[in-house]
Amino acid sequence: MVENADTVSLVCALLVRFPELASIRSLPGDRTVRLTFAVRKRLDRAAQSALAEAIEEHIHSFLRLAKDDARTVRLECEGDRSMTFVHITRDLETFTKEELELQVGFFGERFGDAVVRNPVPDDHGDADPAAQDESALYAVEALRDPAQSKSLVGFREEKRVLVYFLKSQKKAKASARR
Repeated sequence: MVENADTVSLVCALLVRFPELASIRSLPGDRTVRLTFAVRKRLDRAAQSALAEAIEEHIHSFLRLAKDDARTVRLECEGDRSMTFVHITRDLETFTKEELELQVGFFGERFGDAVVRNPVPDDHGDADPAAQDESALYAVEALRDPAQSKSLVGFREEKRVLVYFLKSQKKAKASARR
């Protein structure tokens, strides 16, 4: 099993490598990962439905080429008048770095400059693209590791990447409010 500190570092590397990702959430209890993209425009219901259909078709076509089949592909949108957050939930068994690259490319082609791309961190400097790709590959593998038991969420705040481990929701009890 990859140690938790290593997993945090790898998820940070994944978010730095793919600045189009607003956040990534690993839910090992469900064996899923949830990717969030932010789009600077309001998507109405028809646009959301068309987007969901197109993403599902891209993912299923990609997996057919690899002779695999997705167990979970779910898309949800949250938005207001000027922004839409697109959440894609995928099963960890069939999710790969190559699919993530496909999704990032899809959003770039579909929405262009409307996709929120987070700025490169100041200390990023002249990072080696090959090393970034290798770290991204290891990050996806770490998330897929069946021994990974803690849920986590990674996101950007300005030019920083933050990763938090989440408490199990099954064990949490709501306190009474008066």
